[in-house]
Amino acid sequence: MSKVDQEAQLTLKDRMNFPYLLANQVLTFQKTIQNLDFSEPQIQEAIKGFVHLIPKSWKDKEFNNALTKAKKEKQIDVRPLVAGRTRVSLQVCRELGIEAFKNKEIVDYYAVFQACMDLLDRRKMLSKIMRIEELDSIESLTEDDLRKGNLPSE
Repeated sequence: MSKVDQEAQLTLKDRMNFPYLLANQVLTFQKTIQNLDFSEPQIQEAIKGFVHLIPKSWKDKEFNNALTKAKKEKQIDVRPLVAGRTRVSLQVCRELGIEAFKNKEIVDYYAVFQACMDLLDRRKMLSKIMRIEELDSIESLTEDDLRKGNLPSE
């Protein structure tokens, strides 16, 4: 098999260290928070980048439900200001036919980040499984025991 054939058989998974990319994005989010002059848009962009880094095939029902819960409706007061300070009353807005409030969808980006972390946890990407074998009823031996030939009797 030639080198060209071998390269053609490599998948993107073989070429890209995906866990590293995810970990790097988590660290980007953490650094943004730790920055003393961070802004909310910086946090939003870091989390959006994290969400978009996760493949669609990984996004399960629980993840989509968590994203839906992270979105909330908020009413914003859009009444005109009088003399630059005081808002017009609701009655005046009704009489003039002016809308007093508008609904705006806001996203809790910390809840989105938590949804991403929960997804990675469900996929067993946050913890490393280490197998430990334990043997029962075997006495531990030190180097001195082995040198002296002091082996346990059966």
